[in-house]
Amino acid sequence: MRNVAIFGLVVACLGLVAVEAGARSVEVQASQVAEIRPDAESDDARLLVSFELPGVLEGREIDFACVSFEADCSGSEGMVSFQAFAVAKAWDASTVSWEGSWGTAGGDWDGRLSANWVGEVGSDKTVYLDVTDFANEWLAEPAKNFGIIVKVSGPFLGTFDANTVKVPTLTVLY
Repeated sequence: MRNVAIFGLVVACLGLVAVEAGARSVEVQASQVAEIRPDAESDDARLLVSFELPGVLEGREIDFACVSFEADCSGSEGMVSFQAFAVAKAWDASTVSWEGSWGTAGGDWDGRLSANWVGEVGSDKTVYLDVTDFANEWLAEPAKNFGIIVKVSGPFLGTFDANTVKVPTLTVLY
């Protein structure tokens, strides 16, 4: 039920921003997606997602930006939380790993900005993260657009559904 309320809030916010600002919107599919774990049995998972911002956003300010993706939230009873941070360095989906070239195992991120989503453990969930501040920073400094890293807390034994059918999406109102 909490997830329905969060989804309703996101939709309402998108609608209000669009009406008040006469905003336009654009949807961008992820250009890179990777899931990393220290080992196959671990419930410590990270989702890495990057987006190439379209040229139509140059010289504009983003009013609202939301990343959405599907996650199989299997696990024992309880709550699972997803926290997103801006990735601090370049990565490649074909070679990225838990250790990889990160300074810290599990990835390097900028802790100044974060976005959160909390829900009950269960089956498939659509996760929505408000990344407005991230996207505005990417517009201001495109060379620092390395995407987001989503850190999972809680009993997460599931996976991220980041295949070609349900690719993570960035929805931007400007």
